[in-house]
Amino acid sequence: MVGERLAAARISRGLSVEDVADATKLRPLIIESIEAGDYAVCGGEAYVIGHLRMIADVVGLDSDDLIDEYRGR
Repeated sequence: MVGERLAAARISRGLSVEDVADATKLRPLIIESIEAGDYAVCGGEAYVIGHLRMIADVVGLDSDDLIDEYRGR
């Protein structure tokens, strides 16, 4: 699951949700919701993709791969 991968990568890098929020300028609630697999707080598909890309870059994951997984490819 995308959210689990993001959370695991964040934790393995020793980053808190606040660290990722500071780096991406996203609210911590959005990051926590995405990590839990809840995309409703993102505000639409384009925002989900953008948020995933930003978070993936901060936690060291391949954003294209993560987005493909999100899209079910």
